[in-house]
Amino acid sequence: MFASLLGFFLGILIIFGIFAIIIGGIIGSASKTPSVKANTVLELKLNGGVPERMEENPFAALAGGHEIDGVVGLNKIIAGIKHAAKDKNIKGIYVRCDLYTGGLATADEIRNQLIAFRKTGKFVYSYSEVLTDGGYLIASACDKVYLNPKGVLEFNGFAGQVMFYKGMLDKLGVQMEVFKAGKYKGAVEPFIQNQLSEPNRQQIKAYVDESFGFHIHSIAKSRNMDSQSLANIANKFLARNAKKALEYKLVDGLKYQDEVEEEIKTKLGLKKADKYKPMAFAAYVQTDMEDEYSADKIAVIYANGEINMGKNESSDGIGSESLASTLKKARLDKNVKAIVLRVNSPGGSSNASDIIAREIEICRKVKPVIVSFSNVAASGGYYIACLGDSIFAYPNSITGSIGVFAIVPNTEKLYKDKLGLSFETVPTGEFSVGWRPDQPISPGMRTYFQEMVNDIYVDFVGIVAKGRKLDTATVGALAQGHVYTGRTAKTLGLVDGFGGIDRAIQSAAWKAKLKTYRIVEMPNLKSPLEQLFGRDNMVSMQETALKAQFGEWFETAKRMQKLSTYGGVQMRMPWDIKVD
Repeated sequence: MFASLLGFFLGILIIFGIFAIIIGGIIGSASKTPSVKANTVLELKLNGGVPERMEENPFAALAGGHEIDGVVGLNKIIAGIKHAAKDKNIKGIYVRCDLYTGGLATADEIRNQLIAFRKTGKFVYSYSEVLTDGGYLIASACDKVYLNPKGVLEFNGFAGQVMFYKGMLDKLGVQMEVFKAGKYKGAVEPFIQNQLSEPNRQQIKAYVDESFGFHIHSIAKSRNMDSQSLANIANKFLARNAKKALEYKLVDGLKYQDEVEEEIKTKLGLKKADKYKPMAFAAYVQTDMEDEYSADKIAVIYANGEINMGKNESSDGIGSESLASTLKKARLDKNVKAIVLRVNSPGGSSNASDIIAREIEICRKVKPVIVSFSNVAASGGYYIACLGDSIFAYPNSITGSIGVFAIVPNTEKLYKDKLGLSFETVPTGEFSVGWRPDQPISPGMRTYFQEMVNDIYVDFVGIVAKGRKLDTATVGALAQGHVYTGRTAKTLGLVDGFGGIDRAIQSAAWKAKLKTYRIVEMPNLKSPLEQLFGRDNMVSMQETALKAQFGEWFETAKRMQKLSTYGGVQMRMPWDIKVD
């Protein structure tokens, strides 16, 4: 027994010692920054998605400067490229866009930063083994676009995909009771239909075609090609392999990675025997990139994800209490002279959206509030934005969807026929029953739900009319739950101009009459220790494990999980439409 107890305590001490070394390494490395040597090339990996912001890897500092790698948030990518353009030690950027799955507006924002970087006289090379449409949009902005000789270029046009759940719900014995305002409110169709309504099909076709048109125009300009010819190559999938991609001049050469790196060495003036190792972009953004100090600040506040009531401290989700509190903090800070609200949201709870919009309205009374749209700012995402002083979007941002809906499940057949459950209710009146899981909602409650949805829709139209300085009849005509591209939204008066977050910051500085200022990003991201011990880290680990198990079905499973979160009235775009 003594030997067992001794072994137990020794084991605890060893584990504690290892843990202390890890924590000490994180804390001790926090003050260290990777060094940037002369004649450096940055390697920017854009595999998979690109989040708006991303917490630093708590173990990254232990790896050492050039070994730090991984996904970088869009905010750091923009800041890093801008800083590298002025950094005399940086000679070029080596872009890897393999299997990029981020949004098209995100791709356009990165692309524009690379174009600006090239204008300084520095080079940008791209090498990929698998290029998606979005990845190619980024790569096409580079000096040279190289594809692996056995690589793949997905350049075959766009398509909007919608998944329908009605057949599955019918099998389960669940019928969705839907209340909506706006004929285009396509978010409800998957629950009550097996195919698209004609109005919804038309709007999807419109914004897919517009997004594709802008996509082709951008690439044609960079590659010095005719837009119509390029569209024909895509729609007929003529560049279906690496050799065809080169034949149709979509790429500049077919090379293996080592051959591309040899060319970069030559570009740098290195000899064949010289060592070459690019610096990971994730490491570079950990170097000191702070501009000259200024007391005046512009707060960039991120609203990323679906909108729900209450708190949400993660970087992927908007809690009404959390975001309103962040806005209030920026409003009360006398050194914050203007606010830039960065929106990347398909909407969500109508009540939560209204709470956030109210705080934006208060902020605007004391300092400028400029809004920047990322990939999507629709429905509730547009509701929280429309009261800003100005709105900037990319032509391929998705916005609009000014409409409202509510969904109430009727589980009578599931409970009675499949589960054998029944309920007894003794009410004081029809409305005291509310929703019963074993029977359809009453006629009176049906009227109540529709009246509530109609009232909120009228408020939505009024808020947009007020914020955009349009009459309600005009807004009513363009609303109806219709989804638009940023390009069309500008012609309708829903946005003020094109551009990314840089354009919004410039507008905020002009509006606040600032010549010098510094950017502060809000809300604060979690510290490495908070990430290590926080609940979000556990959720992230669980999601990683589920992704490995379910593969391509993981996103479908997440969508099904969201069926149970449709509480209350929603301002939400058709969130299950995927454009690829």
